[in-house]
Amino acid sequence: MGSALEEIKEKLVGTWKVDRGENVEDFFRELGLNFITRKLAARGKPVSTISIEGDEITLAIQTPFWTMKDTFKLDEEFEKVTEGVKLKAVATYKDGKLIIKQTPIEEGSSVKPQEVHRERVGEELLQTMYIGDVVCKRYCVRVQE
Repeated sequence: MGSALEEIKEKLVGTWKVDRGENVEDFFRELGLNFITRKLAARGKPVSTISIEGDEITLAIQTPFWTMKDTFKLDEEFEKVTEGVKLKAVATYKDGKLIIKQTPIEEGSSVKPQEVHRERVGEELLQTMYIGDVVCKRYCVRVQE
């Protein structure tokens, strides 16, 4: 586990801002956001901060409309809330990618299972998000602190 955390520190830790994206609005449509929220979210440039303390990873995402913060350990299930729906999530690190898989806890939820991969591609952080048959990519640039 230590080497995975060291690699995450080296490659992903820091503050990142979305620069551009592909298929973002379709992702938010599949997520179930209404038209206005979807348009605003697709145009947004969220700032993500990834940090590590001990064996815990913290992922904080901030937009003008909301802030989300999750703290978790690799390969251990944790709970999070998205759009008011409780999800169980697991983070893994494989082939240079921090992967978070999340599924609704309640049966019959309108929220679909999702998967987000974060990896370095050159100087950028690439977030590839999967929901249903939709794949969305967001390219992030490092924010100098």
